Amino acid sequence: MKKHEPPKGYLIDIEGVLVRDKRYQPIAGAVDWFTALRDSGRPFCLVSNNTTHRPDDLIGDLVAAGFPVTVDQLVGTLDLSRRWLQERGKKRLLWLGTADLAEYWRQAGFELVTNGPCEAVVLGVNQGLTVAELDQALPALLDQGADLVCLHRNAFYLDGQGVRRLGPGAWAGALAAVGGTGRVITVGKPSQKIYNEALKRIGVAAGEALFISDDPVNDLVTARQLGMTTAFVLSGKHSDHAVLGSLPEEDWPHIVCNSLGDLERPVPLA
Repeated sequence: MKKHEPPKGYLIDIEGVLVRDKRYQPIAGAVDWFTALRDSGRPFCLVSNNTTHRPDDLIGDLVAAGFPVTVDQLVGTLDLSRRWLQERGKKRLLWLGTADLAEYWRQAGFELVTNGPCEAVVLGVNQGLTVAELDQALPALLDQGADLVCLHRNAFYLDGQGVRRLGPGAWAGALAAVGGTGRVITVGKPSQKIYNEALKRIGVAAGEALFISDDPVNDLVTARQLGMTTAFVLSGKHSDHAVLGSLPEEDWPHIVCNSLGDLERPVPLA
């Protein structure tokens, strides 16, 4: 995307950009900006690492908060992970994410196990995850050759009270370190898989897209490396830009602003 040329398409994170945290209360100015995007006619989609909501429920919460969005405008790690597992015939899972999504996996045709052989250990957000539950993964990884499937690698997230909680990235690092013969797969951000799927969905080349997120480390580095313009908003995980000090300058976002409402509004298609 050339300097001063408006983006042809938009990829947008949800938590910390549209809504503050898992309470799904809209950030000031976000609904108006998002509505302007919808009215502009420019293609967009939401790119989410959410592993606590079914896709339909996630979109329902956003609509209830005032955002004009539909489920076909969501590219989420939960759905991509389901497809990845199904395409490879992985049927027996040790699910270490939230218990609220156990039925989601069962309805998709998977068998969830706690003891006994499995083909994949699947990690998502789980505020109540215990060391004993993590221990259940050891026989699968070390003895059975199970794959370790990380729905995303976020080290932390903000819960429904805005409190930082350890995310699946922390547990993934621990389990990957124990070894085993299976693969270690990340489906959501920062893996390129979800970015490429999102670009395909909106039909826009990476160099013509703007990616907006509150996480410059896990979200925007990959987006920039793929050639996208990147915007870092300070309305979520980070209230200032100090986190950029952990990144080489070539990975810094192109734009830093307080919130989505401070970004230039999308230019309507001619």
